[in-house]
Amino acid sequence: MEGLMSQGSSPSRASTSQAGPSSRPSKSSSSKRPREDAELVKQQEDDDPPLPEMDEHFVTLRTDVVGVQYYRGLVGRGEYVMLRRQPENQYDSNAVQVINASGTQVGHIPRTVAARLAELMDMSAITVEGRMVGQNLDGAKHYKMGMDLSIYAKPSLKEVLKTELSWALHETAVQKPPPTASVSVSGFRGHGNSGVGLPAGDEPAMKKLLEGLKQVGEDQKQADNVMDSLTSDIDVSKLPVHLDPPGIANGQLNTDILPHQSQALKWMIARENPTLPKSPGDKQVQFWVKQKGDHKDYFLNVATKTPQYDEPTLGKGGIIADGMGLGKTLTMLSLVLATKKDKGPTLIACPLSVLSNWEKQIGDHVAHGQMTLYTYHGASKEITAKSLEQYDVTITTYNAIAAEAPIDPPKNGSPSKGKKVKTSASGAGPLFKVKWKRIVADEGHVLRNPRAKMTQGFAALQAERRWICTGTPIVNSPSDLGSLLTCLKICKPLDQPDYFKTLLLRPLKRGNPTAARLLQALIGEVLLRRTKDSRDSNGKKLIELPGIEYFRVGVKLDEDTRKVYDEILEGSRQRFQEAMETGQGTANVLSMLTRMRQLCLSAQLVPQSFLDDLRRPVPKAPAGPAISISSLTPEKKEELIAKLRQYVEEDTECGVCYDEAEFAKRPCITDCGHAFCYPCIERVLLSAPLCPMDRHPIGLPSILELPPDDTPDYVDPLNSSQADKSLLPVKSAKIDELVKYLKVFPGDEKTLVFSQFTSFLDQVALRLKEEGMSWTRFDGRMNASKRQQVISEFQRPITPKNAKSNPRVMLISLKSGAVGLNLTAASNVFLCDPWWQSAIEAQAIDRIHRMGQKKEVRVFQLIAEDTVESAVLDIQKRKDALVAKAFEKSSKESKMTKKEARFEELKELLGVS
Repeated sequence: MEGLMSQGSSPSRASTSQAGPSSRPSKSSSSKRPREDAELVKQQEDDDPPLPEMDEHFVTLRTDVVGVQYYRGLVGRGEYVMLRRQPENQYDSNAVQVINASGTQVGHIPRTVAARLAELMDMSAITVEGRMVGQNLDGAKHYKMGMDLSIYAKPSLKEVLKTELSWALHETAVQKPPPTASVSVSGFRGHGNSGVGLPAGDEPAMKKLLEGLKQVGEDQKQADNVMDSLTSDIDVSKLPVHLDPPGIANGQLNTDILPHQSQALKWMIARENPTLPKSPGDKQVQFWVKQKGDHKDYFLNVATKTPQYDEPTLGKGGIIADGMGLGKTLTMLSLVLATKKDKGPTLIACPLSVLSNWEKQIGDHVAHGQMTLYTYHGASKEITAKSLEQYDVTITTYNAIAAEAPIDPPKNGSPSKGKKVKTSASGAGPLFKVKWKRIVADEGHVLRNPRAKMTQGFAALQAERRWICTGTPIVNSPSDLGSLLTCLKICKPLDQPDYFKTLLLRPLKRGNPTAARLLQALIGEVLLRRTKDSRDSNGKKLIELPGIEYFRVGVKLDEDTRKVYDEILEGSRQRFQEAMETGQGTANVLSMLTRMRQLCLSAQLVPQSFLDDLRRPVPKAPAGPAISISSLTPEKKEELIAKLRQYVEEDTECGVCYDEAEFAKRPCITDCGHAFCYPCIERVLLSAPLCPMDRHPIGLPSILELPPDDTPDYVDPLNSSQADKSLLPVKSAKIDELVKYLKVFPGDEKTLVFSQFTSFLDQVALRLKEEGMSWTRFDGRMNASKRQQVISEFQRPITPKNAKSNPRVMLISLKSGAVGLNLTAASNVFLCDPWWQSAIEAQAIDRIHRMGQKKEVRVFQLIAEDTVESAVLDIQKRKDALVAKAFEKSSKESKMTKKEARFEELKELLGVS
């Protein structure tokens, strides 16, 4: 046992074998709540969780379920059951319960077996599951039943566990993992093998699908490809349309919805009113079928092989996974209007960045007097639950839900073993006191982290019907879908993390075709997906959009900039060669690459201090003691915070793991001014108390994190009363090229200008002001009203009367502008600085190439010739075709694969062989 403790088995992570039907671990109570106005940036902390290390099969042994006569839980032969610790048991503190899929206790495992497993389960060192060999559905009195008990453990603990579990290895053990639930069920007299189950698929097709599942990467395009594979056999073109949808004729909408939206409306109404099969032979509903038994008919879950006599509870709702630009917002509003006769309010949760879009869509499309609306945000949250119930629709943000979630923080930051996350009605805000008819999660992929408070909060809302709108329900792993099912409370018991892991995640990892069929069937049951390339029953595209053209615009660096660029490139090569030889200091190369990217925009964006450091010899040995942040002056601290905030805004990569997403979750900066994600620098310091960038002595006291409540309100850098006097015009070939195009575009055309560097956008704004061109800017730090104002102004068509005041150009960062915005007033897009992921750029382009666009769209990539930008484009093309990580990889494996891939990309960019 001491060996396990030295391995670092975390007691703070609850064993999945003990998680209850609604177990959702929560964050530590010490976590500070970010400001709502900073949601777009801070939301990243919850957005993209690192995948846990997936445990692997250790051993399966034959044992029994005992004490069956004392409990009501029914099980069939072959059914999966959960094993949960029961330390409060007055007869045996080592007790382990056996729980069926309905959450009812069947019995216990034998006392002698429990005594050997209890401590390991409490330490989260192992996960234990069961698969029934016996059954108690035949009407006979049972005292015990046979069961195969499977033990799973993290690969890092397997060697230690060989000693701790040596007894299990010598029992009557089956070394292979248990099979995935098959398509038949046994255990009922006369009708034990009904043959009812998931639809069989041809093995070549399953093999192709499994290969697709192994090729899911970090990129949006790759996630789209996975969803296309999972939905390829579902023909949505022939879905029936709603016969009387909301529209102009019935006075509910100011516009008529399109046929594909009418199909979605019909599909959604059906999903909100599911009915159980009434007799054997009826079509399955959420995997439940009616079966004929000897004594009486019963219900059977063909996914989990769970039989029961009581009527199962069906979830109401699902996932709308239509691609960007297909009008999901209007479809959802149509659902609200079409079901008004069913009394009750609807709650729509969304990121702050798209809150104003919902307000605008309702204002533009819903007929006057047909829908009452309340925006629950900021000062408008001073309202009672009773008042909220009077509105047809309430719109709020995920942060508002997280802030009011009545979830008691667990002790020591860890959920209690085997217990649900506690909710406390007394501490609930108004959102949690309303019994909603319907709740909707827009951009719902943000709920894919089950540990995030916004996810737990959404799942804890009281609602009859539950919907998630997202074009990417699976981003990193099928576990993303599992978290969404928990929020939807649909297809029970697959909405329980334990069952989802047992029946899908583990078998998919092994390449099991039955699990792939189950995943496909699950997608078909709960999800509707169409894309801009989907076609109707007549072969026509669902929406006919204007064409889109892409132009690569080469930009030549001036002589002075080229000289500095070559100097940094050579320095980067030298440092990278040193890193390859010594295994240290690779992080500094990333800093240099960032500077080279800035050089491609303007040499004056690169601080002189950086060039001075580059020209200074690298110290061979660290000098002086580590400096504590607490010893710095307030001015120096503010300088570091401002620098760190800039790194976050510009999607800087962590200098250790090379991952900008990981950096955004928990950014920090050293006293010497270098940025990392906190977990990485913490690990580095365990082995060497030196900054990976410059080998400067540091310790944990030398690390400064971004204050969670310290994000400032947006300040226009060109506002005369607040202008930074240091903001002077810079020399930039890209700005020159941009302005040249803007001058020749027709006067009624609008343009989006994207960059990852806000400092560059400041300079573009300065130049446009000098040229007398009208422009506006969308910034992630803007509050909701300012965002709405900016979008509304930009969406106004240009007329002779407003030509001077109407902005022709919007400056927007890739980070804040790639999700949720509708900017179809523009028809030109400039991408000023490419980087690793082309899909982020594709999302940005989709802001204008979507429903409502009337003009041909032109996309211009400004590429500095003979620089890293050219190499980045080549990497983009490869990454569109290849993958960065696989579904079945553990987080450790995935991160390593990603780091190795990025290392090879760095070699290519720098021309190092």
